[in-house]
Amino acid sequence: MKIGNLQSMPWYLKLAITVAVAGAVYAGFWNFVTKPVRAETKTFNLEIAELLTKNAQAQIASQRLNDFRATYKARVEEYEELKALLPEQRELTLVLQSVQERARNNGLVLRKFIPKDDVQQENYSGKRIEVSVTSSFASLRSFFDQLAHYQRIVSITNFELKQLDKQSPSKTVDATFDLTAFYVSAEKLQKPAPATTKPAGVTKAPTVVVPPPAK
Repeated sequence: MKIGNLQSMPWYLKLAITVAVAGAVYAGFWNFVTKPVRAETKTFNLEIAELLTKNAQAQIASQRLNDFRATYKARVEEYEELKALLPEQRELTLVLQSVQERARNNGLVLRKFIPKDDVQQENYSGKRIEVSVTSSFASLRSFFDQLAHYQRIVSITNFELKQLDKQSPSKTVDATFDLTAFYVSAEKLQKPAPATTKPAGVTKAPTVVVPPPAK
């Protein structure tokens, strides 16, 4: 196309030709110059998204690990505290003698103190004693209160209370219950502390059932 012919064209044809040429130049620039940059940018964006996901997952895993470590430390401390409260088997006789002495000092008359089958668990054992006493309600309550503050783990179960027909100031009720004194054998003391568990049914403080007021 000659320049003279181009100059003689209407303005709208000149505009159309200019737009077409500019479009062709822009298309070439877009496809041949910016295409590699756009592909590289897309790859970078995908890698960034993947790294952000992995980083979030790592943060969650790190938090869970810290929580597990804190839980493990707490369980080990509780286990060590329980071991301090649990006497060894060779000390069990002294514990039972101490319980009998506390009963007598509170004015309880021991009618039964009969050993029963031991409680066997993975990390501890329990010596169960069938106990039957006669006393006043105040003396019985004082006895249970002392057991609640006893520095050994004991529990009272199967508690029954009966009011006497013939009463005296020191004898108003008959009570029967199972007393369990928990202990740990030398073999179990050698086992490593559990990671997340502790003896079922045993807490830091002694478990004692206090009888209801006599009617």
